[in-house]
Amino acid sequence: MKDISYNFGAIRDSIARLSSMELIKENKSVTLDSFIKRTNSSPNLKKQQLIYKNIQECKPFGKERLAERFINQNLSMFSNSNWQEILRENMSVRKDYLGNPDVSHVEAKKDGKLFEAINVLIESVTNRGFSNFEGEAEAYDLVLQHLTREVVEEEVSKEVDDAPSLGQAWKYITKSAINNFNERYEHLNESEKEVLSVLMSGEKSKIEYLDDIKSESVKIINKLLESEVDRVNHDMLIGFKGKIEEMKNVPGNEVDDCILECIDLKQTLEDLLK
Repeated sequence: MKDISYNFGAIRDSIARLSSMELIKENKSVTLDSFIKRTNSSPNLKKQQLIYKNIQECKPFGKERLAERFINQNLSMFSNSNWQEILRENMSVRKDYLGNPDVSHVEAKKDGKLFEAINVLIESVTNRGFSNFEGEAEAYDLVLQHLTREVVEEEVSKEVDDAPSLGQAWKYITKSAINNFNERYEHLNESEKEVLSVLMSGEKSKIEYLDDIKSESVKIINKLLESEVDRVNHDMLIGFKGKIEEMKNVPGNEVDDCILECIDLKQTLEDLLK
């Protein structure tokens, strides 16, 4: 029986190759535009995009314990995710963009084993019935090896290892944490950094962020409604406002999804302001 891969990394790479052929032929790629839009509007796909990009592109760490911390931070994004939902969405994306799994072949031309390992780690923290502990240990070791691979000195992550002494000012500690984060995730754009930072924070910080972005979005909506907008946009804005107002007392397992929805909505609203 043919091995069918549903890991996001392999699917993403296959879509990228398909898109590159479209770009060569037509100087544009409908497939790529559609995939990016779909990824940004889906919490499950967005989280996967971030963790695959982080692990694949992050500069290697000089110390193993820093790499372990990095892995755990990235996996923390999936604490409220459901493996079956992730798998169903990956299967849907694969079929919609790459065709019937029984006919089309999907693989990563580079880092295939790394992608499969990341997929196993995601399953290990999102699937309550997960029991492949030997496979999880092998996947963890493979990812750890990638993050601590030997490279020239300039490429090694400069993250500070030891915590500052208790006598140091809180301002210094905060600045150091920000610098470490920016260094570690410099391969991400500013929008991706913001999303990742929020998803890795505690529940209280997430709720505060959600309240802030909801408030900011409502202000933009009111500003747009005060201007002259056509009937279609007016009805759409009212719908957006109603959707935001429905987000009250959001359960902990739904906070991440609401945050990602609001980030996407805020971007749409800001585009309308331009």
